[in-house]
Amino acid sequence: MGIKPLSVGSAMRLLFLHQHYYPETVGTSTRAVEIVEYLVKQGHEVTVVTGIPSHPSTMRNGESSRKQPREEMMGGARIIRTWAYGSSKPDHFLRRMATYGSFMITGMLRALFVRGKFDALVTISPLPDGIAGWVVSKVRGLPMMFDVCDIWPDCAVAVGMLNHPLLVKSSFWIEKKIYDHAKRIGVVTRGFTENLVAKGVPREKVILLPDWVEPALYDSSRVDRDALRQKHGLEGRYVVSFLGNFGLLMGLEVILETARIVKESDPNVLFWFVGKGVALPMMEDRIREWKLDNVRIIGYQPREDVPGLLAASDALIVTYRQDTITRITVPSKIYEYMSSARPVVAGVEGVIKEIVEDARAGLVSETRNPAELAEFITRLKADPELSRALGERGREYATKHFAFEKVAADYERTVRETVEAGAVERRG
Repeated sequence: MGIKPLSVGSAMRLLFLHQHYYPETVGTSTRAVEIVEYLVKQGHEVTVVTGIPSHPSTMRNGESSRKQPREEMMGGARIIRTWAYGSSKPDHFLRRMATYGSFMITGMLRALFVRGKFDALVTISPLPDGIAGWVVSKVRGLPMMFDVCDIWPDCAVAVGMLNHPLLVKSSFWIEKKIYDHAKRIGVVTRGFTENLVAKGVPREKVILLPDWVEPALYDSSRVDRDALRQKHGLEGRYVVSFLGNFGLLMGLEVILETARIVKESDPNVLFWFVGKGVALPMMEDRIREWKLDNVRIIGYQPREDVPGLLAASDALIVTYRQDTITRITVPSKIYEYMSSARPVVAGVEGVIKEIVEDARAGLVSETRNPAELAEFITRLKADPELSRALGERGREYATKHFAFEKVAADYERTVRETVEAGAVERRG
């Protein structure tokens, strides 16, 4: 497909390739949906090649049916779905690879033959989607932007999903080829930028496009907090909440150990987990073993209910295991936490620590010490003024740095740079 130079502000014809899209609600799906709908509103023509619901958490939770229209218009974009393997059985390397690998093939084939002329291809990680995008980009002659939300294969190695030396070596080789081919690479944290630059990617190709938040949606002052607390049986409790995926790298055992310590000094504190994930069996075992009646778990809630759940909380907690990959990772929940004007209790290091401390939005234990985290919670409960100040500063910081309109405009500009870089290459 030929590429004509675009004038500033002219409409682009874009092909997106990503395995997960609505009705799935995993983080990258939400990112894809929101940026696609933004681009459509800016006057661009967008086609999305995606899979039927297949993410392991989606399959376990049964949150959406695999019986989705294979083609439909949604939010002004043309959505094309193709088959991908999905299983509700416990997560396993081979099943996960079957999920990713199946869409890598079916998504690639569908994107190769989808009708229409396009100015650029936007592919969203993980790496198998990048491989498919690499092939589609080469065959169709489309400049590619690669949106990196997780550093693969580093992340797969960190959780033990990828450990065979030959597979690890070949995965890093493929990763480099994709980065070399992409005209622009979006990353969600500045830690990712340094990771890619250390791997030889030119810094000018890497653009920081963090996860975003809609501050207006997370305005706790607009929520009937008392009604929500009554609905969820939280009246009279000091609620410390964790919302999101119960992943292997989250270090949720640290939060449970913290709950164990706090229970002895203040049984009125409730640790509230909202979500699901592969760490759930471990969590349930610890709760039974330690008789943690101050811990409550509920499943994923509708996306539109999240602001209310945060507002119903008194403090919000996040932890990550100590690992090279977690030092450069920032979960999108951090921006939602901060936007809700609630104090953050964090057992983290690296980029998350830098953000929370730069914003002066919470209390951080770099060593992930449960006793220290317990002391933080006790301090916040006893000092409402400190909690209020931390929460307000966090909201101000998130509004300034991570508001959707700002990041979305940067995203659009990066896509346009991708188109122009492809045009220059073809002319040269």
